[in-house]
Amino acid sequence: MKKVDKIIVTIIALLILSSIAGVFIYINHFKGTEKIAIIKQNTKVIKTIDLNKIDKPEEFTIKFNNTNYNKIRVEKGRICIIDADCPNKICVKSGWISKSGETIVCLPHKLQIEIEGTNENYDNIAR
Repeated sequence: MKKVDKIIVTIIALLILSSIAGVFIYINHFKGTEKIAIIKQNTKVIKTIDLNKIDKPEEFTIKFNNTNYNKIRVEKGRICIIDADCPNKICVKSGWISKSGETIVCLPHKLQIEIEGTNENYDNIAR
């Protein structure tokens, strides 16, 4: 390998490493500090939960048309649907969500769980 080839390989390696480091810093630096789970049914907010303030795991059931249900489990920093009587149980298969913007949806029961988060350091910059 010639000296020029070694220089080119070194430059490419440095560019790749700096790109990976930049992405890692960006992802960790702009995480939201708040995690609010908003539970909606028929587009109406029925419950909001601050996932950062959960001390011990909780489970509760949300009924649909007084016969159908979704059983929800909440732990510190995350939420999921653990059981439902909908046909495909896609909402149960969605698993845990914990990041701002993630959503679980149960279409047959018109239920939506979404995590909203804010970071006071960055949300007010453009205002």
